[in-house]
Amino acid sequence: MRARAVDADEPVYGAWLTTASHELLGALAASEIDYIGIDCQHGMATEAEAARMIAAGPATAARLVRVSANRTDLIGKVADGGADGIIIPAVNSAAEARHAVEAVRFPPEGVRSFGAMAKFLPREPAQMQLHALVLPMIETLAGLDAVEDILAVPGVDGIYVGPADLGIALGLGPRQFPPTAQLLEPLQRIVTAGRAAGKIVGVHAGSELFAAQYTLLGFRLITLGIERSFVQTGVTSVLAKARGSAAAGADGASNGVHAATSPY
Repeated sequence: MRARAVDADEPVYGAWLTTASHELLGALAASEIDYIGIDCQHGMATEAEAARMIAAGPATAARLVRVSANRTDLIGKVADGGADGIIIPAVNSAAEARHAVEAVRFPPEGVRSFGAMAKFLPREPAQMQLHALVLPMIETLAGLDAVEDILAVPGVDGIYVGPADLGIALGLGPRQFPPTAQLLEPLQRIVTAGRAAGKIVGVHAGSELFAAQYTLLGFRLITLGIERSFVQTGVTSVLAKARGSAAAGADGASNGVHAATSPY
């Protein structure tokens, strides 16, 4: 995921999980989605639950966690659980970004305590501390003003944008899906800074309908929606196909055409 989003300059697409559900995590991970973001800030999962879900085993899709706050204990818990990336909300300065990095690094680089829960993590601290991406969120005026400094912090792998909160901070309101014209300039500044630093630039796009616009802006880690929207879209698609098939079958029968029989 890291290589595609930075070295290969290709977009990676993710789904947002807002519940502490092993079943939904497994269903999303079994798809072709590139990553799954478990939301402990606005979702219903705690950091402990997210760590437990991830520690159960590695998956084909990367598992990221948005922690509820920039706290050493919360960040350390999901890092010990084997999170492939940690998204930290409302990072306003380089100092706050360094705090997040220190939470995943062992002394002397950081303050993390050794106690990994996930069996698939390497046991050597030097390798273990590099497992999780560190992705501060840019969603405040202070964060926007400091974006270049935040990206320059060693150990920061990229940034992740929350358009709704950034829109509120700029006086534009939370309805930023798709982004309003007034938000485009701040978004472009963030992308330019991230790409100049050679780091990942991610965004909560809200829907697959806006993926192309964010890709054109330069974002490369793009969250397409939450699990509820995926379920609703899937059910809608299944029903449309079923009703279309039934209508075609009825029309064929009325014209003397035999419908295909089920093998069951």
